Amino acid sequence: MKHIVGALLLTAVIAVAGLAQDQKSAVPASTPAPMAEIQVCTGIADRMPTGGGTSFATDVGLLYCWSKITGVRGEATVKHIWTRDGKEMLAVDLPVKSVAWRTFSQKKILPQWTGNWEVKVVDSSGATLCSVAFTVGSPSK
Repeated sequence: MKHIVGALLLTAVIAVAGLAQDQKSAVPASTPAPMAEIQVCTGIADRMPTGGGTSFATDVGLLYCWSKITGVRGEATVKHIWTRDGKEMLAVDLPVKSVAWRTFSQKKILPQWTGNWEVKVVDSSGATLCSVAFTVGSPSK
């Protein structure tokens, strides 16, 4: 009787170990990195960009950076980093709360802030997910 109980326990342990190993192999080795779409625009309507472009007049007043982040598991944070001629002008932390999340930041643009601009979407580790370049007024050389 002891031998039968021992054999049954050993079989159960082997079966559970095999099941655990099968479950581990079913999980992907790596999850894909988050991806982002980005657009600079003059407005947001129904969570979508309006008035998008790569060149804006000096009297634009206010610009938005719209982005769609996909592939994030759980909640996370991304950052929009606005730069003008290589100098950081604004950094905004934005929550990402689902696998496909649209968000935006806005930046007041003074008429004298002409030049080459860029907005980067950066993840919490500092990796750039995407970026967009644009000009205000005449581009700087």
